[in-house]
Amino acid sequence: NALLVLGDLCVKYTNLVDRYLPVMAACLQSGNSSNDLSTTSAQGSALVRKHGVLMLSTLLLQDYIKWRGLLFHRFLVASADEDEGVAKLAEMTLCGPLLGRYPKLFFNNFVESLFVLNRCSAHPIYAAAASTGDNGAGIAVGFDGINLHGSSGRNSRIQMYKLMLSNMSDEEKIGVTARIAKEILGGALESNGDLGKVCRTPPHALSIIKEANSNLTSRNQRHESAYNVLSDAFAILVSPSLRVGRVGTNNEDEIEESDANKPAQIAVAAKGKLLSKISRKHLIEIVLPILCNLKVILQESSSSLLRDLMRYIVEIFRVYKTEVKEFLASDPTLLQEVEYDARQFQKAQKAETPQRVLAMPIATA
Repeated sequence: NALLVLGDLCVKYTNLVDRYLPVMAACLQSGNSSNDLSTTSAQGSALVRKHGVLMLSTLLLQDYIKWRGLLFHRFLVASADEDEGVAKLAEMTLCGPLLGRYPKLFFNNFVESLFVLNRCSAHPIYAAAASTGDNGAGIAVGFDGINLHGSSGRNSRIQMYKLMLSNMSDEEKIGVTARIAKEILGGALESNGDLGKVCRTPPHALSIIKEANSNLTSRNQRHESAYNVLSDAFAILVSPSLRVGRVGTNNEDEIEESDANKPAQIAVAAKGKLLSKISRKHLIEIVLPILCNLKVILQESSSSLLRDLMRYIVEIFRVYKTEVKEFLASDPTLLQEVEYDARQFQKAQKAETPQRVLAMPIATA
């Protein structure tokens, strides 16, 4: 009832009730952190979360409230709610009216989601997202009470990434790839940030961090969060959901001939080809050099992230083998190294047992 009253007050006295937006947004995860709720309490909490989704989305659509702080990410978490009814309602609201009202909603918040969901709060991208729309008023929506970082929340995070990618255009996917390469993988090349430090940390040190659980220090928490950001980034980059156009297909000429009398479809096919070429050019000329430089760092520290990186390099080499060879023609040593690593990695994958293959849900479609 208090939530509904606040919603009504937002309509009449928007400026006065703005300060209570963080409290209203917290209702999107009301009761989710308790594991010992009775059936009646659980149903009541789910009802509160449903009302929160409906009320806040209505206020957003009517411009009574704005996207402040991490409000979008709370909506995103609601789409993976433990209650199926809440999750479906949040997903339909996000992918329907809210995405229609804010077409760049997923694209503008995608990279930020990797840092927010993993609680990588020391990174500037997290800080910028948390202060969105605040203007120094101190009324931005926070992320308190939500625990999706670490291995326990990985499946939920992957589910949210996949939801956003499935509602992006090819242009947006190219932009997302560019941002991940520049801001996450490129950031890992720098030695003074958490992303760079975790890439230079030996695996035995990371194991100690992960096994510490509740005894984690602030510094170790930062290491774990940064590690998970990078791990999630590689899982996204190898995902079929991020692919542009019909990469790897050879029936484009047949499609053009059958649709020769349909200018609109020809234009769509031509656009798809163009975007595929742009994506290929970006991967070869910008992403691949970053990967090669990062590979050296991960090898020196024997980081377990090397496995994820090699999976991505192998995927690029498999799809664009000719282009990769042409690009690395001036550096035959590096080309031989990439070819050798690709062969060795593929052999290792074939030799592994199914239980050890890291088949992420986002990569199965």
